[in-house]
Amino acid sequence: MENIENSNFELLAKYLAGETNDLEDSKIETWLEASEDNRRAFEESKNAFEKAGTYYRMKRFDANSAWKNVQAQTDPSKSKSVPLRKFREEVATQFYKYAAVILVALLLGSVGYYIGFRNRVPAFYSEIISAEKQVLQEYVLPDGSVVALNSNSKLTFPGKFRDDVREVSIVGEAFFDVKPNPEKPFVINAGDAQVKVLGTSFSVSAYPENEAVEVIVETGKVQVISKDPEKQEAIREIFLTPGEKGTLISKTRILEKTLNTDPNFLSWKTHDLVFDKVPLGEVIGCLEKTYHIQIELSEPELGNLLYEGHFDQKPADFVLDVIRLTFNLDLTGDNEHFTLASRKNGQ
Repeated sequence: MENIENSNFELLAKYLAGETNDLEDSKIETWLEASEDNRRAFEESKNAFEKAGTYYRMKRFDANSAWKNVQAQTDPSKSKSVPLRKFREEVATQFYKYAAVILVALLLGSVGYYIGFRNRVPAFYSEIISAEKQVLQEYVLPDGSVVALNSNSKLTFPGKFRDDVREVSIVGEAFFDVKPNPEKPFVINAGDAQVKVLGTSFSVSAYPENEAVEVIVETGKVQVISKDPEKQEAIREIFLTPGEKGTLISKTRILEKTLNTDPNFLSWKTHDLVFDKVPLGEVIGCLEKTYHIQIELSEPELGNLLYEGHFDQKPADFVLDVIRLTFNLDLTGDNEHFTLASRKNGQ
């Protein structure tokens, strides 16, 4: 785990004191744009810096005493060459400038540690976000690993991975094709679960509104760890091989391993759909997730109809039209909202 480094403390302190150059200003601005946590840390540091200035203006610092101490330790003949008032002002100004720098550094140290510990990422990192009803098919990470994001998902990762680990965080759903590197494990933080691999392909579903985190392995071997949300320590772990699914129930902290029985777990990415005598209600749920549409069955009993079929890279309206013909139904709607209903009078 990496945190905000000491050099960054000093840079931010210089920035708040108005002593940075154009290049240093650019570094600070890039850091601020990286995340909301960074902006929050900056505002807290700015407030601390301003409080230090307020302290000075309230004259809590005894400039007269400071001047006497300095004057007693200097050559009186040399001190005459500097105006008394000016020298006293410089002493007080320098004192508070460096006091503020120390205060900012201490504050950033605690804030930086909190950010780094909670997110398990360095202070300087990037976020890839997919919007509602948007799928990002392929994004190449700094190590060459490839990730696809389902809708409403966010991937957080450093601009440069550490020497001993490749660590990212996911909120939502993603498919990872990890580039093998036995010397540097790939670690994914997903809610209260942590996934560790060396080189493999698998999916992770960790939407905050869901009650569970799911990991389904396509190739290779994956370790899934249940973390203590308070101490951030591992409390349980399982190992998954191709065709297996790991599920962490958030409330009970139960971590279990089962066989994956859903052939369409990646349909949001591949648009390859396989149904083998599946109830129409489940088919509709899969289509809604795959195409990001809404489908209504006008009669609840229609959900019990068993459907069998295979669609590879077909648009949603084509799939729905085939289902309509199969069960002799009416199909209404277009774009994102559809309704399937029994034909009137059996026509």
